Amino acid sequence: MKKTILIICIILFTFELIYSQTSNFANVLDTRTYSFSYFGNNLLKPGIKIDANVILKEKTINKSKTKKNGEIIDKSKTKQLLIGGDIGFFWHPKSHIGVFNYYTFSSRKIKLKNNKFTTLGFGLGIYRSFYPKTYEVDDAGNVNEISLAGRTYFAPVLTFGTGRLIEDRTLQSINFNTNLMFLFNYNSGIVPLLNFELGFCFDLKLRNLEV
Repeated sequence: MKKTILIICIILFTFELIYSQTSNFANVLDTRTYSFSYFGNNLLKPGIKIDANVILKEKTINKSKTKKNGEIIDKSKTKQLLIGGDIGFFWHPKSHIGVFNYYTFSSRKIKLKNNKFTTLGFGLGIYRSFYPKTYEVDDAGNVNEISLAGRTYFAPVLTFGTGRLIEDRTLQSINFNTNLMFLFNYNSGIVPLLNFELGFCFDLKLRNLEV
């Protein structure tokens, strides 16, 4: 548990360092977006995930290709580096409820021709399981119910997915991601959790405000 707390403190310190070194913090905040996703462990065990992302760096490459028949194909693309925070849960019937919180660095490539994009990310976080109807027996032989029983795990995350941008609307994009979370020290081993999410990204920032 002490290692988990130390890791989370390092993550938060890294975020603070990045923001403090940004010359125009207002411009960074203006790139915030928020997503709401259906998050399913193995697709069938239902859950919800909410996340916020900030674009740290963006570069557009203008490129085109001319076919033999004279048709010009737009090959332009935009590359983005994002930092994000995610929190959510899923329900495993007859087993437990899993609650998680992690922070990721992601690379996103957007094809400007059709606004389709791909995302690849890596993050660090924690996963907490909560078990229903858990009991313990004390030294006197009495059986007592344990409230909020469960375990906490260090949980690195790999995320990759696809989506499409929607321009000039509150709903910015729709995406489908595959999320692979690794639980450390799970019965003295490492257990992967395969999760799928269908997400909707919203532009809720307030522009032209001084920070």
